[in-house]
This record gives sequence, C-alpha cells and structure tokens, in this order.
Amino acid sequence: MTKVSQPAFDPTRPRLSPAMLRLNQSLAIDGLPPSLAALATGYVYAVYASRSAARDALFWKTAVNALLIPVNVLSTRSAEDIALALKQHGMDIDHPSALHPRSNVCSLRMPANRDGCEVLIEALQAMSDQCATPATQFLIEGAAACFAWQDRPTLIRQGAALAGWCAQTRHSVLLVMLPPLVREGGGFLPLTDFQIRFGGAAQLQQVQGEYRWEVAFWHDNRGVLTASESIPLRFSPTDHRLVAVVDETKERIGLLAPDENVVMVSRDAVLHERSVPRQWKVLPDNDAVVVAATHAVAATVILHYGIKENLATLAKHVNFLRRECGKALKILVREDNVNIRYELVLTSLGANGIIPRSTSSAQMEVMVEGAQGQLFSRPVPDDYRAVLSAAIADSTTGYVPAHRFVELVREAVERSRPIRLPNVLLQLLLEPDVAGIDAVKACRMRRAGDLCTASGDSLYVFLFACHVDDAGEAIGRVFEQPLAELFRGELRGGDRDSILSELDTLEKDIAELPPPDYSSLLVPTVASATAAGDVTTNDEPAAPAPAGLPLWSMADMASRESVSAVNVSPPRLAALPLKLPG
Repeated sequence: MTKVSQPAFDPTRPRLSPAMLRLNQSLAIDGLPPSLAALATGYVYAVYASRSAARDALFWKTAVNALLIPVNVLSTRSAEDIALALKQHGMDIDHPSALHPRSNVCSLRMPANRDGCEVLIEALQAMSDQCATPATQFLIEGAAACFAWQDRPTLIRQGAALAGWCAQTRHSVLLVMLPPLVREGGGFLPLTDFQIRFGGAAQLQQVQGEYRWEVAFWHDNRGVLTASESIPLRFSPTDHRLVAVVDETKERIGLLAPDENVVMVSRDAVLHERSVPRQWKVLPDNDAVVVAATHAVAATVILHYGIKENLATLAKHVNFLRRECGKALKILVREDNVNIRYELVLTSLGANGIIPRSTSSAQMEVMVEGAQGQLFSRPVPDDYRAVLSAAIADSTTGYVPAHRFVELVREAVERSRPIRLPNVLLQLLLEPDVAGIDAVKACRMRRAGDLCTASGDSLYVFLFACHVDDAGEAIGRVFEQPLAELFRGELRGGDRDSILSELDTLEKDIAELPPPDYSSLLVPTVASATAAGDVTTNDEPAAPAPAGLPLWSMADMASRESVSAVNVSPPRLAALPLKLPG
C-alpha cells in the first residue's frame, strides 16, 4: 500500500459545521435523497459499477468532498493515476492545504497468494492504528480482486468478516467495484448472502443508454432503511457530477454522459462544406470514426455514405457501434452523391437517422443538436448480416418474365417485412402506339432487386427498398425516355396488401393469356447473386424528377372496371405485337 499524500497539520484550518460534515459523509450525487446517499458509521456499503464516466464521477467526486474532513481514500490505481483522477474532479492534492491534514490517500496493492479479504482487513486495521482518525470512512475503488466470487461459502465468510470489522472499529467502508457476476450481466441480487450484513448495496447501471441508481437496500446515518429504489441519473453540464432525477414527471435536465456534446464526423461527410463547427472532431474516414467512438457513451457520430461506399460495411459499422456503445450514442449517416433507399435497414441496425444529401451545413448542425438527449429505443439485432440479407433481395435486376416477376416480388416483400422495409409496385399503362418490348428496352435498372416485366397493355416495375413518395423520382431515373412518351398513366402501390393484391391480379392475367418472354431480345442485365456480407450495391445518383404521369392508387383498384372508370381503356386480350422496323 503506497501513501499518496499526507499534508502537514494546519492549526489555523477552520472547523467544519455539522451540516458540512454530514454532506462530506454522503455520496456525491446531487439531488439524491439523504436516505439513499448517507453513509452510516460502522457499516460496509457496496456499489457495483463497471469502469465508466459515471463510476469515476461517483467515486472521485465523493472522495473530493470527503477529503475536506478526515477520510481514507484507497484505489487499485497507481499513485500517479490517483492524483490525476482527483485533479480531474476538482482537487489537486499537491497543492498545500488542499485536503484535511488527517486524510489519507493510498494506492492499494494486493498479494496474489493470500485470502484477499484478510489482506484488505489487515491493511485497513494498520491504517486505523497508525494514521486514521477513529470512526472515519474508508473509500475503496476497485477491490473486487479481494473477494472469492466463485466460492460461495468463502465469499459469505468474507462479507461477514468485513462487516464485523466495521462494526467493531466503528469505521465505515464504501466499496466501489465490479464483481464478475455483475460484469457478465447477472446483476447484484444473487450477492444477497455476501452483502446481508452490509449497510447498503446498490448498482450504478446503464439501462438503454441512461445511468440509473439501482438500490437493493440502504441504511442511512439515522437508521432509516430504504429498499428497492431505481433513480435515473444525469451529468451536470458544468462539472459533470452526477445528478439524480427524483421526480420523473419533470424534464430531465443534464447530460446523459459527459461526452454528449462531442461530435465525431468522417471527413468525407463534410468534404464539400466551407466550414465545420470548431468543436467537431473531423476524422479521416468511417473506419477512424468507428475506432474513436468505440468507448463513447452519448456522443454523436456522423458516418459518410457515397457512391463508392459499401452498404454492408456501413451496416456493419452502424450495428457494431450501437451494440458496443449502447442506446445513448447518436449515429447519423450523411448521404453524399447518392440517395439511400435502405434507410430502414440502417435504422433497424442502430442508426438514429439519415442526413439527406441536400441538407446544408446549417441544417445538419440543427439535426445534430436535435438528436441530443435522445435514446435509441428499437431492439438491436446481434447480426447485421441477417438484417442485410432481408434487405438485399435476390440480386436479379431488370427484366424478368412475368411469372418469375411475380415470384421474385412476393419473395422480396415477405423477406423485407420483418424490418418494415418499404417497396413500391407500379403498373405503367402503355400508350397505344408503344409496344411492351420498347418500354422494356427503355427501362435501365441498376439496383439489385429492382425488377420489371411486361404483360397485356402494361409494364410492371418493382422498386425494392423504395418509399412510395420517392417512386416518382426513382422511376424517372430508370427510363431513358420521358415517361409521357411511353405511358398514359400509372397505378402505384406502396404497402404490402396492395402489392400482393396486384400480384394476384397479374398472376390471373398471365394464367389466362401468357405474355411473350422478351429475355432473348434484351442485353443481359441480371446481376449475379451476392452474399449479404459482400454486398456492394449502391443507390443511383439523384436526378431531377421527371414530368409526372396521371396517378391512381393501386389500393383503390379493386377490379379492372375501376380502371375503365377513369377513362382508361380496358386490357387488351392479346399481347401487343412488336413494332415494325423503320
């Protein structure tokens, strides 16, 4: 055990009032009721918490407050790291008279071949005999290695021994540590036998990105026992101390974590901007952003998606960050020279939202600011490949025969249903002098899963992972000729029921009169199937929206008669012949 600091006695130092003494004998969580914050004399208190900004704020702010009166602070960190932690939380122990002359700050080292709890009690007794004031507190961080967590009888004996020592000496001990059971997600309730003689037990837990003070039981310095409490916590924006949100009906003011104001952005995402906010951290690329954000809690990360980006890699990054960092991290994806038609895939994997390519720098700052304080609420899948495989259809692209079109569209709609991926089916009604083969040849599809076929007097187009409101712009990029030259109107379906209903109608039509198969007359445009983990599909660059066609809702078309009711000629009873050359 290494002594970090022991200042000289100063007889002129003012005496603290009883109220100040009580404050310095409490946990440093602003707004926490005294019944859950006070440390009574002669008890052991256990706080289970993983290494985090919240744990550091709890322990070191408590230590800084307590060091104004006689107290003993021990940590398994090195002496230099202890001094640094105290300095970061408001106390420079190298400064004269910074702490009380009877306080002790020590670095704790435990031998490997002895009962850890016995060694800990011996060290505490030695300090009590040599330099500690009677009935003072011992604040200990990181002493989990002192206890036999895998040996239940020994663990119960150790807990009773430490509690007995406190009761005998009138010292109180605060243990802030992370037992293996808690680290593995088992919680602290199975430790009841270990802590049964303690004065209190609580867990500093992160629930969906929000830290909470979960109390099993707690005795305060007036003998009041409180049990089974759960209180949300925030961080003060000024000095990052913990603040309890006791009244959940009120707005929770404060930060989810000290890094909530941090913004990390890929350079490519702001490459075309004249200026970037000074406080933003601009990193070389998406990979660098992911590495930097690995240990973030509530920061904002902005990833880039452009024509050269791999959708699978982006999906992997988003899902990894969400699972690794929790619900408080804000993940935004900025479009560059393409429009993302897989927005729901990315939001299903953990993204908070998409920043459209047309968004100005000022608007992007507003979106980043608007994301502050949010918690991601959706369930997060463990394997991004499963979601991606549901989104990336059979990568067949372009024209397919009508019967195959029905099969592929049905499969795509059902496969994308679990992640609520939008799809659009359009029935484009041909002009009387336009043959089906001409419309098919004018249709140039590049995205995997986008399909077309011809039957009767219509061309059917399926846009995979496309919202119905975006179908007009998307279809304009597909055809090489103006839509008005090829079609006299369209029926558009953007929900599962209307798409499947129209497929049923198409299936009946082709069963009665099979349309020609134009495959042999076309240049092959079918992409080979690609594994979900190696998807390189990109969205097409945005283009100006074309002149619109007359639009009728496919959901309203219960029968072919409803089409004729809007002055559209009924379907022909035979497939359109090919136009004669010349």
